Amino acid sequence: MSRDSKVFIGNVPIDCRESDLEAFFRGIGEIRDVVVKKNYAFCEFVDYYDAKDAVKEKDGEKLLGARVRVEFAKGEKSDVVRGRGDRSPDKTCVYVGGITADCRDRDIESFFNGFGHIKQVNIKKGFAFCVFDDERDAEDAVKELNGRRLMGERVKLEFAKGERRGSDRDRHEAGGSTGYKVLVEGLASKTAWQDLKDYMKKAGEVLYCKAHHERTGEGIVEFFKKADMEWALDRLDGTELDGRMISVIRAPGRARTRSRSSRSRSRSRSRS
Repeated sequence: MSRDSKVFIGNVPIDCRESDLEAFFRGIGEIRDVVVKKNYAFCEFVDYYDAKDAVKEKDGEKLLGARVRVEFAKGEKSDVVRGRGDRSPDKTCVYVGGITADCRDRDIESFFNGFGHIKQVNIKKGFAFCVFDDERDAEDAVKELNGRRLMGERVKLEFAKGERRGSDRDRHEAGGSTGYKVLVEGLASKTAWQDLKDYMKKAGEVLYCKAHHERTGEGIVEFFKKADMEWALDRLDGTELDGRMISVIRAPGRARTRSRSSRSRSRSRSRS
């Protein structure tokens, strides 16, 4: 299992099964593997940041009637995720900014060729994260490759934590929220969170996504950038997903939802 995305679940009921854990973490992110032991379990997520969300949101929740402990497996920096202790930079995870839209994992790996073994590459919209086995290799890569060209574009390299303090991403990595959330209403019963997340990626980077969690037919999506949220409100409201017309409205808490007339204008634009 990957150390970076492996979560420990303590106080698991004796009759707990893999399917119960998958249901418990539904809406958090894609799960690669589940291992159930006596009174505890391990769950590995595909995405490191989904594992962070699992620790932040599920610790202390009830699983089959028992309140469970959810934390990163031994060796993980759970104090960083929960906002406790020193938030010093992670010296193995490198942020790569300014990549092209057609950049792929193999292009990132080729760019870092000769700088040690790479455990994981996570490509987002316009940037990527690259996790090295050895922090010394990561330090050498940041020092020597920052400002070099990758697929014709000059890229920015820095450590993934501690460099962009005060930003929305920094708050999210500390266990907080960007607050750029939308409610999606009218989802088809067959629409899973993965489908909703993929659809919302049209607007930009999705940090968090749930479908049919609080209510059937309703989902919630959190974006990294305010501009991405606003694009989704303007362009995806009134569009069709899995054969159903969906409504996209601003989630309560940051600002009031848009008026019905505003949503109607969005639908008119999407149909034209």
